Amino acid sequence: MIRYAWIVLALLIATCAQAQVPDTAPQTAIATRLDDLAQQPLGVLRIGDHTLGALVSRFYAQRADAPLWQSAARLRALDDALDGLVDDGLAAQDYGGDRLARDVLRLQEHVPMTDAQRADIDVRASAAYLLALLQLRHGVLDVDAFYPDWQATPRWSASAAWLQAAAHAAEAGHITAAFDAARPSAPVYAQLRTALQRLRDEAAAGGWPALPAGLALEPGMQDARVALLRRRLLISGDLTRTPQGDADDDDAALANAVRAFQSQHGLQADGVVGPATLAALNVPVTTRIEQLRLDLERARWYLHDLPPRYVQVDLANYRLDYYDDGRLAWSTRVQVGQPRRPTPVLRSAITRLTIDPSWVVPPTILREDMLAKLRRDPDYLARNHLRVFDRQGQIVPDNAIDWTRPPSGLTLRQDPGPDGALGLVAFRFANTHEVYLHDTPHKALFAQTRRAFSSGCVRVENAMELAQLLLGDPVRWNAESLQTAASYDVTRDVPLNPSVPLRMIYWTVAVAPDGRVGLVPDVYRQDPALRAALGDALARQQQAFALAD
Repeated sequence: MIRYAWIVLALLIATCAQAQVPDTAPQTAIATRLDDLAQQPLGVLRIGDHTLGALVSRFYAQRADAPLWQSAARLRALDDALDGLVDDGLAAQDYGGDRLARDVLRLQEHVPMTDAQRADIDVRASAAYLLALLQLRHGVLDVDAFYPDWQATPRWSASAAWLQAAAHAAEAGHITAAFDAARPSAPVYAQLRTALQRLRDEAAAGGWPALPAGLALEPGMQDARVALLRRRLLISGDLTRTPQGDADDDDAALANAVRAFQSQHGLQADGVVGPATLAALNVPVTTRIEQLRLDLERARWYLHDLPPRYVQVDLANYRLDYYDDGRLAWSTRVQVGQPRRPTPVLRSAITRLTIDPSWVVPPTILREDMLAKLRRDPDYLARNHLRVFDRQGQIVPDNAIDWTRPPSGLTLRQDPGPDGALGLVAFRFANTHEVYLHDTPHKALFAQTRRAFSSGCVRVENAMELAQLLLGDPVRWNAESLQTAASYDVTRDVPLNPSVPLRMIYWTVAVAPDGRVGLVPDVYRQDPALRAALGDALARQQQAFALAD
């Protein structure tokens, strides 16, 4: 009997000891799956300077390789959040969404699975989750590959604290909130998402009709195409009411809708449907969706970490905005570089203003634009207040130069003055392109709708008002004192302390004060390259998730 009791006791002790041993099989399976991931296309996807496999391994290292996605509810929350990426111009299948949806069903139906199969679900879900978060934060593509002078910092940040916060959000089921936090917080991003959703709804309903070519449609004109024009603008939301029976009121409403459409699409807002307006109206809704997808990607590059005070030049919209305390405080029109000499996209800071600036003619402009004029017109230098200097900085007499064979080392400099190329004030900032913002004597050109006229610099309308805002000293530097300082024809630098951040961006979105979104012409033809690169990157992602085993 005693011997039997000891046997029972030994069995009980063994059973208890066995029960106290934690089941490490799931962690072991996760570790094995992570090793496999590092060798697969999904694992070697680049995220800035890192691979996705390395990032996912760091994510699990903080959890001691404990699984995260073994709850059907939690995995469904991720699946739903990925479905919502369609309004960001992305798609759930870019992150293995189709396979993830099947995994949700397997967990819901309690399908028997091995530890390895469960680890596969977990690791793929984490890869999708982290990749989506980072691409909402930084964009799918590396902005510096397109715009080296943007100098995005920090690039693709994924600190230990960030990884831990991402895990906590997933554990709490707050995945949609985590995606929202990763998106740019600037209101314009939400407006772009809403606009894309509306365009997708219009596409699902069959899009909008195309207007036949013909004579320009003017307000009040009787033409069979007017009813089609009204229908077209009603579908896109540019016209907000159906005909009420009063012909004059209906014609006025239609003309106003045409003007609004023109304004939002970079066209002359005259209410007349001429060739350019007709072409814009007839752009298919699917094309507009693609354009908006590209600008959502640009928005993910541009709209994070906005300083409270900065100047932004929107190149494709020919517009300069000054923000103070995080709010739009002042706007004006600008002229930008011609398509053959585009103004660069960049980030810098305006460090000083030059009042009554002289202008040193850049070598490219001298060679490609000015030499022919000098050869034709012997009075060109005098009429434009230009002087010639040799390598030693000595003035060279005009009549001493044979412009058909000019000696090397010459520099042309224009004297300061209101008729000078830079006008009364220039805004200086560090950059490798030798461009700047400045006043201009060519003020009549601001009345043009498309204002790509310069050789790369940005000509600013009402530049002296911008100078007052940046100097921020209404006692010392008001409109009168600035004008007085500029009347001496003596060049003077005025430092800005602190400097004012400058952002020169390129996107083809136009957002009206009421939040309506239009798309303006791609003046520098940058959309095709971006479309191809974005399409290739997302196709590689889809394939990588499909091949992940």
